[in-house]
Amino acid sequence: MDTTTLILATTFAPFAGFVIAILFLHRAPQLAQVVVTASAAVALGGAVQLWLNGPAEPLRYLWFTSGAIDLYFGFLLDGLNLMFGVAVALITLCVIVYSIGYMADDPSKTRYFALLAFFEWAMLSFVYAVDLLQSFIFWELVGLASFFLIGFWYQKPSAAEAARKAFLMTRIGDVGLLIGVLLVMMTAGHFDIPGLLDPDVGLVTRLAPATLTAITLLIFVGIVGKSAQFPLHTWLPDAMEGPTPVSALLHSATMVAAGVFLMARLYPLFLAAETTRSVILVVATITALLAATMAMVDRDIKKVLAYSSISQLGFMLMALAAGSLFAGVFHLITHALFKALLFLCSGLFIHHFATNDLEQIGRSGGRSMRLATIGLLIGGGALAGVPPLSGFFSKEEIFAALGHGGGAAFTIAAFAAAFLTAYYTFRMIFLVTVPDRIEPHTADDHHEGSVEPWTMALPVVVLSLGATLAGGWGDKIAATLGVEISHHSIGDMLPAIGVVAAGVVLAWLDFGRGDRAGFLTRIPALQSLFSNGWHIDEIYRAVFVRITGWVATLLHGMEVKGLDGGFDRFGVGILGAGSGSRRVQSGWVQFYGGCAVVVVGAIAFYVGMGG
Repeated sequence: MDTTTLILATTFAPFAGFVIAILFLHRAPQLAQVVVTASAAVALGGAVQLWLNGPAEPLRYLWFTSGAIDLYFGFLLDGLNLMFGVAVALITLCVIVYSIGYMADDPSKTRYFALLAFFEWAMLSFVYAVDLLQSFIFWELVGLASFFLIGFWYQKPSAAEAARKAFLMTRIGDVGLLIGVLLVMMTAGHFDIPGLLDPDVGLVTRLAPATLTAITLLIFVGIVGKSAQFPLHTWLPDAMEGPTPVSALLHSATMVAAGVFLMARLYPLFLAAETTRSVILVVATITALLAATMAMVDRDIKKVLAYSSISQLGFMLMALAAGSLFAGVFHLITHALFKALLFLCSGLFIHHFATNDLEQIGRSGGRSMRLATIGLLIGGGALAGVPPLSGFFSKEEIFAALGHGGGAAFTIAAFAAAFLTAYYTFRMIFLVTVPDRIEPHTADDHHEGSVEPWTMALPVVVLSLGATLAGGWGDKIAATLGVEISHHSIGDMLPAIGVVAAGVVLAWLDFGRGDRAGFLTRIPALQSLFSNGWHIDEIYRAVFVRITGWVATLLHGMEVKGLDGGFDRFGVGILGAGSGSRRVQSGWVQFYGGCAVVVVGAIAFYVGMGG
């Protein structure tokens, strides 16, 4: 099969699944599941074959012409795109198969699976886009699909509110991205990504440093919104209101990773903009630390994982800002595997015990669910950076990158964030697997005999293998990116191992035994600060939401009492004048004759007086 056929099958199979399911299979949810699953399998098969075939020449098709500007639609097939396309297709297929069991009793299954297919089409089309405007269009479609999926249970006010919040906060970032994209057109005259990155005639050689800095900073604003970085990070924990498989899909390798991927895709531009990279390094470091502190105290298993996603995305951006494309992309791939695994394991617990509370899951017998517990241990170990799991190796590359190009302060901050990651991850593990007591739990009839059905178990097994083995893929990932790497000695790795070990030990002392209260309970001010998310949402409500409300009230008053009221009064005056003139028009001939005599007499008098 040639490259054109493969890429079209890979990107448009999910779109075909979406169209068929949403238009024709509303009353056949089982068939809709089959169609969407088959379309995702085709997409994964095509993505894998494209990756095995290796990089190919970009495919471009003229979209339309506007004056001297030609706009193209096509596919970019270099190492980064091909590798990330496989990751997106794999995670999506795992989530779709898992959803067959998780959403078995949902009355809106057809809509759910159709939206998953729509999301995959938008995400894959974004990944393979050859044109920056094309990338932006599918970037927006990814946001639209995530809005529908986060608010899938729109009957719940909290889910509808979370979807609106995610949509609005990411749109704030997208405004900056759009301005940056338009500046690219103004300065380069085209949107072609290979042309923009060309080392001889690309933007780096054509633009003044200040202009390049402005463009990259504006693009970074979009990345901040999509990848939930400070200060636009607060939408992500609320997005956990969606179904758990949606959380696994959006918050591992797809939506939130899109921002990191965009920076990696345009990396030569960011590498040449030193001021922008300094800003990114500061923002990403703040985000990694801030989110880790929130994860230390939350009891909702999905929100703990959401905060960890925010923090790990900060790690990726720190690596890219420090000058290591390999470290950022390596952690992007490993994180996709172990974070999707953790979300799917949390879904197994939630599906069976009908609660998100970590302590309640543990007390209800969470460790009795063997596959979910094994997946939790593997995924949690990888997230914490326990060797020899995948997260350890990708984080070690980040520490090395920061040591070479990030500065001592950022390296220390990264180690601090890694320590907190190990602490909150094993806090989660110990609360589930080492409960302080066991309480009787009676499973619903629906779950009897099917605590871990095969459709939910199979993706967990696949992702567990990936999270375990991906640490050994470093050489292959580096070769795909076309970069050379050096292997670290055991001595180089000891600081990272020590930091992780310290976090695990402290988590054991706090939650593996004793009163399980945690050391933060002895510092109530910090406990309250972290539990309330540093009061950032409250600040937004007090400042931006309140000011917006005041402005809206003022404008509403101006419209209702000013513009509308003025026109209403004018209309009433016209009606009054019309009513008065209607009384004059009585239809009496005698009255009209008398009026004529009076008028003629008045005129004669005026003329006679010499007027």
